[in-house]
Amino acid sequence: MTLIIKATKHLKNMGKIKILIVIIVSITFQNTLTAETWDEPWQKEIIQKAEYFILGQVVQVDSLGVHVQVLQNFGEKGLSNKILINGFSILNLGSSSGQGIRFTFKESQNLYFLLTKRQDGNYAIPTPTSGFALLDKENNVYATYRHSYHQALIPKDIYELTYRAIWNYYKELDYNKNRILKFINEQIDKKPAGFDENEISTFFLQHASLETAYLLDIPIKLDRIKKFAKSNNFHSRVSAVQLMSLLDDKETKEFLFDYILSDANENFDKVIAIRSLKKIGKTVYRAKLMKIMHKLSDEDTGFGGNLMDPRIGTRFPSPREAVTEKI
Repeated sequence: MTLIIKATKHLKNMGKIKILIVIIVSITFQNTLTAETWDEPWQKEIIQKAEYFILGQVVQVDSLGVHVQVLQNFGEKGLSNKILINGFSILNLGSSSGQGIRFTFKESQNLYFLLTKRQDGNYAIPTPTSGFALLDKENNVYATYRHSYHQALIPKDIYELTYRAIWNYYKELDYNKNRILKFINEQIDKKPAGFDENEISTFFLQHASLETAYLLDIPIKLDRIKKFAKSNNFHSRVSAVQLMSLLDDKETKEFLFDYILSDANENFDKVIAIRSLKKIGKTVYRAKLMKIMHKLSDEDTGFGGNLMDPRIGTRFPSPREAVTEKI
């Protein structure tokens, strides 16, 4: 249902040697969501607007919606017994065939849901592709920290450690800061990982740590995260330059400015770097960005992915547009 950064196993026919390979999988909605497209919200907005955070099991999917048995509540506000999910809270359609949108969950799936309550007394997820995280049979979670286009496979205990903290932070509740800092520091102090067989698990954890630090507004010094911004891993670069939006020092501002000018970096991470620099650079660096705007690409590359993916309507500017966008 989403674009997933995923590790999978391949067995050789003769020796049956297990080789861990990394693939990018785009599972589209061609059968159920034929012509509907929408602008997918970022995870930070989803968490901020959600009212309930639960773990639930899908009991039934029918014409009424998704019937869910509540297994666990997180935070102060809780739900009990069975609930019905029958709508979407942040669904901004770009196009529609008039056929409507159906839920694609399956019976017996266990999922973490970020929910809001509807006027009819039932519940909504943000869009058909966001506001939930699948818990698989191996106790791993298909977790979203940044955007549903960018997911990572995270152990259940790490997901709950980070998401309890993130949820409590945005709901103005206490969380275990020492445990979170320990996790973040352990991952950030390692060498940036890639998608190789022996690195993929570390990459997922580093992704979770960098994104968690950003969501919790925990500043990490430039010298510690610069290596991620310079790595060959697109996702690590994006996480790092995004996290730099929490640093208000000249060295970081100059680093971001040079990053934006460099031909070695991609349009997507340049846009994130521009947004970070505009946030911390204020008038001085906004003026500097305006002066070099003509040197920046006007190509709107966006998230990429399959053209049949309904999230194709997600708006993402070119670097040149990002200079003047309101944030």
